[in-house]
Amino acid sequence: MLPLQVSTTVFCLTALILIPGCGGPTPPVAAAGASAGAAPPTLVKAAVIRQEQIAPEFRATGNVRPRHFSIVASGADGVVAEFPIEVGDFVQQGTLISKLRMESTELELAEQEAMVRAHEAELAELQSPRKEDVDEARARQSAMEVTFSNAQRRLEELRALSKRGAANPSEVKDAEDAFDAAQQNLVAAQAVFQKVASGARDEQKQQAAARLDAQQKHVEFLRSEREKRLTKAPFDGFVVEEHTYIGQWLSKGAPILTLARLDEVEVEVQIDQQYIDQVSPGREVLLTVQGTNGQAGAAREWKGRVATIVPRSNWEAGSRSFPVIIRIENEVDQTTVPPTPALREGMMAEASFQGRLVDAILVPKDSIVRTSRGSFIFVVNPQTANEPQSVRQVMVTTGIGTGTWIQVTGESLAAGQQVVTEGAERLRAFQAVQIMTGEPAAEGQGTANGTAG
Repeated sequence: MLPLQVSTTVFCLTALILIPGCGGPTPPVAAAGASAGAAPPTLVKAAVIRQEQIAPEFRATGNVRPRHFSIVASGADGVVAEFPIEVGDFVQQGTLISKLRMESTELELAEQEAMVRAHEAELAELQSPRKEDVDEARARQSAMEVTFSNAQRRLEELRALSKRGAANPSEVKDAEDAFDAAQQNLVAAQAVFQKVASGARDEQKQQAAARLDAQQKHVEFLRSEREKRLTKAPFDGFVVEEHTYIGQWLSKGAPILTLARLDEVEVEVQIDQQYIDQVSPGREVLLTVQGTNGQAGAAREWKGRVATIVPRSNWEAGSRSFPVIIRIENEVDQTTVPPTPALREGMMAEASFQGRLVDAILVPKDSIVRTSRGSFIFVVNPQTANEPQSVRQVMVTTGIGTGTWIQVTGESLAAGQQVVTEGAERLRAFQAVQIMTGEPAAEGQGTANGTAG
């Protein structure tokens, strides 16, 4: 009996399914126009590719620094006796910064200056003879002339007497010796007079002049050494750091303070290799610096010029950015004490560069799909009769950005083509799409922009 019951049950279930009105569900009616197994087109939004000339604009940040600064050092060894400067002071060129003790220096200088005066007197004495010495020499010469005249007269008298036999020969001999002695004494007196009257020899004068010159040079050296103990400001600037104070021992070359000149400042920024060919020396650069507008938190724009481009990156550390130095004329408020510079060392500045115009194919930034394999876009294929629109996948390389648009390069891209801007993440190549109608995608305005590393 069991097989008969199973057959009856199967028959009844089959009848309930096939016979209407037996409690079974009604089969659905197929939608009109739908083909069996075909997926409906994907709804997307699209924009028109365009071609324009754009100028790349890129930005970089850097720190304000003085164009000139100096770590002023001591020129001599000694103990600081005076230090009238404080951090933040503005000093003019030649202002006394510090003074070392110099008692021993002053004493040695006074001694050597006295030696100079002694050598000057010595040289002056040799330059012209004293009147008293000349008069004495002249008197001695005159006395010798009288003695010589008496000896000559006495000799002549004795010789005359000797001819008559009235003179002793020994007397004549004594008269001749006296005459000869008087003659030699006269020659010596005349030589002494000429020597005294003509002054010292040229060699003596040259020696005395050389001694005086050497002594003067030594005094100048000591004065220079004294000046080294007086440290003065090498240029107009602000004291930004102190390195010593009164009573401290300073060695020669030890730092005293750091002086910064802020009438002209520099900003060094790092420009990426991608943009470095767009920068050239002498070009004007717009910089934005906060805290220079006179209002709390407000930024101000400054104009600077590219001074130099350092042709070397820190490639050993993996950087491909090149240092670009921009110079800016600072503004210093002279009505305050000390004067107040608008741009101060260490302020952060953002520099904006604008490059040369380039011809570019532009697509909306929203159309770029980025994957590990690279970036691509979906371009809408031209529509054919009785066929839905489809898309093709194009690998692209991005370039300069301008607003919401970006430059791309890829195969068979041209202005006027449509590119998918919304829904691209869900698409595959050659997939059917249906473009949604609505407001067109917003177009970017202004120049291209980017950020330099």
